[in-house]
Amino acid sequence: MTDFAVTSFVFAAGLIAGTTLDLLLLRTYYAPPFRIWPTPEPGSWQSLTFWGLFRGGMVLTFAVALLDWNSAGLLAASRYLIGLPLFLVGFGITVCGYFNLGLGNTYCGAEGLVSHGLYRYSRNPQYASSIVGLIGLAICANSWLTLPLAALMSGAYVLMALVEEAWLERHYGASYRDYCAQTARFIDLGALANAAERSFAAIEKRLERKKPSRQTS
Repeated sequence: MTDFAVTSFVFAAGLIAGTTLDLLLLRTYYAPPFRIWPTPEPGSWQSLTFWGLFRGGMVLTFAVALLDWNSAGLLAASRYLIGLPLFLVGFGITVCGYFNLGLGNTYCGAEGLVSHGLYRYSRNPQYASSIVGLIGLAICANSWLTLPLAALMSGAYVLMALVEEAWLERHYGASYRDYCAQTARFIDLGALANAAERSFAAIEKRLERKKPSRQTS
């Protein structure tokens, strides 16, 4: 009974945090000049509110996944073959994205438009990969309670990408518009396919060079 009460409380808190965050982001998108994200400045009520809801929502989503682990009973252990790679790759790319973007830009700084690294293939690689990671978490957890929380936080990532665009255009102008014209909002599958093809071709060339030459007598 105690475990059920704790799980229910954590789930309710996560539901409130995720729903409130999504509603505030929707308000930002549809009713400017109200803006919860990107936050105006550190220490502002917008910054405290956004990061409190965002970080709280993510922590509570993971907590519910652990507390309600495998409660649905619908998926066999084979779910790890799908869920675990999505989780590891998704959040692994998210961490790599911080190195491309830089700490300042991650926290709403305007330290220059980033279009290299992962940002060659997506304008929002961290958001897209985090959604993939949340899908992987939901599959691994096999929990009905995890699904709505993961969906709410995924929705927050999508809305964050949308509300950022007007802010970025104000800061970077034509260079950002050119970047948008060349790069997909979330995932440029064509560019990724071309990059993968080039990588395989480079590997094949290296292997060919390492093959011992045949000597004729």
